[in-house]
Amino acid sequence: MKQFLTLIFLLFCGWLFSQDLVLIKFEDKPNAQHFYDNPLEMLTQKAIDRRAKYNIPFNLQDVPVEPSYVTQVENLGVTPIAVSKWFNGVFAWVSNAQVSQLEALPFVSEVESFVRVDGPEVYNPQPDKFANEPIGTIGTDGEMDFNYGVTDEQVKQLKLEYLHNLGFTGEGITIAVMDNGFPGVNSLGAFSYIRNNGQIKGGYNFIENNENIYARGTHGTMVLSTIGAYIENQYVGTAIDADYYLFITENTDHELPDEEVHWISAAERADYLGVDVINTSLGYNEFDDPRYNYVYEDMDGQTAFITRGAQIAAEKGIMVVNSAGNSGNSAWHYITAPADGVDVFTIGAVDQYGISAGFSSYGPSADGRIKPDVTARGRDAAIIRVNGNIDYSNGTSFSSPIMAGAMACFIQANPEVLPSDLRQIVRQTASRYTNPTNQLGYGIPNFELAHNSLMSVVDIDSKNNVVVYPNPTSGLINIQSDKNIHSLQLISVEGKIVRKMKAISELNIQDLPNGVYVLKVQLENGQQVIKKIIKK
Repeated sequence: MKQFLTLIFLLFCGWLFSQDLVLIKFEDKPNAQHFYDNPLEMLTQKAIDRRAKYNIPFNLQDVPVEPSYVTQVENLGVTPIAVSKWFNGVFAWVSNAQVSQLEALPFVSEVESFVRVDGPEVYNPQPDKFANEPIGTIGTDGEMDFNYGVTDEQVKQLKLEYLHNLGFTGEGITIAVMDNGFPGVNSLGAFSYIRNNGQIKGGYNFIENNENIYARGTHGTMVLSTIGAYIENQYVGTAIDADYYLFITENTDHELPDEEVHWISAAERADYLGVDVINTSLGYNEFDDPRYNYVYEDMDGQTAFITRGAQIAAEKGIMVVNSAGNSGNSAWHYITAPADGVDVFTIGAVDQYGISAGFSSYGPSADGRIKPDVTARGRDAAIIRVNGNIDYSNGTSFSSPIMAGAMACFIQANPEVLPSDLRQIVRQTASRYTNPTNQLGYGIPNFELAHNSLMSVVDIDSKNNVVVYPNPTSGLINIQSDKNIHSLQLISVEGKIVRKMKAISELNIQDLPNGVYVLKVQLENGQQVIKKIIKK
């Protein structure tokens, strides 16, 4: 039986490698105006609200692909892996003959191949990409306290407990986790908290094209545990009150660039659903067919398809968090795609003492940018295994979701601040901001310092002179501006508008609960200024 299965697999590989993976790009989207006029036909209200919050306009990437174009492509015998509105085209395996036919279609602008190196088709199976994440053993020397248990060190290393103590545990923030499977999440006690509270909003298995997300590889379960698992007094993830979508994009049966396509499909789905944070503990540079391999020069933020997709996701207002990779001890010791993305928040791994883990991949990006951006616990990180046991494991696969959860809490605490500004504040308060290194990036963030520094910002948008005082306040706020004020909105940390009024110079919030608020000042010149208000 084993020999028979091997034969079937080799026959499958032979068929697969007789074709190339391509993007069939279309010229236009002829019905774009209809969708601009009816945005709920292309995005959910949650996604529209995220764009409005960050002042991100709709563009052609938001418009669905023209269905008649897809039909004509299929009529040539091409079976799409995915139809992508961001790339305005179809991803598919095609033969050379089909490429010529596709290029002849009047609405096709280009057939872009994934092939990076010309040469014969070769099947060269790659080792398990998670092999550098060995099982650890639970130690007894770490501090264990009533609240966090074994996750105490990885939470407090980031000073994230400060946000948790303020009530920022991810509530109202939606995280999409892209990985290889999530078995046990539907049954294990460690995930009962997010299950019973209805925080698992759904997901999709892009490998098998179904909704069976509690299947396939176990890596995703462990990754998710660092963010969302909760066992009272024993284990607390970094964002236990966030909502979750679980997407299977990594194919454990082979290592080929169609996995990049599945990731792009999942990211588009996440954007459509209004997701706030994406975590990806995956990376790509070598494939079973070496013609698709990336070289270091390709880690420039604009070459790999998955990196291009990740950049689009970030431009839609999503906080894209990605592991740096586990290649630090190998010949390829660089970051992998999409960790090279310009606006991808790339996370390296450290141990309990803040020392870089040897396996953590190196930056900079090929075009000289500091990567990773920051680091978190990745050596002996506390995780939940698919048998329900608490354990330790190694990998940037875990430093990334630990940080993704932290960023979800930071977004909850600062709902109106642009993701790009939040990333920069986190970098600036990290341990090596003034002296970054290729393996640590800017170092270990301090979320207490980051939050307090943001609270003390007098003018986030310094292009307009708007002064708000006193701040903190017991209730009465004065607003002065050298430009005419059009309107004001005062927003709670939960994102609810609690005051909305036309131009005034004085605002009384004495009746509101103590806490942190966001004041949006809309000027008559069209500019908007955001102020942090602390009511005490």
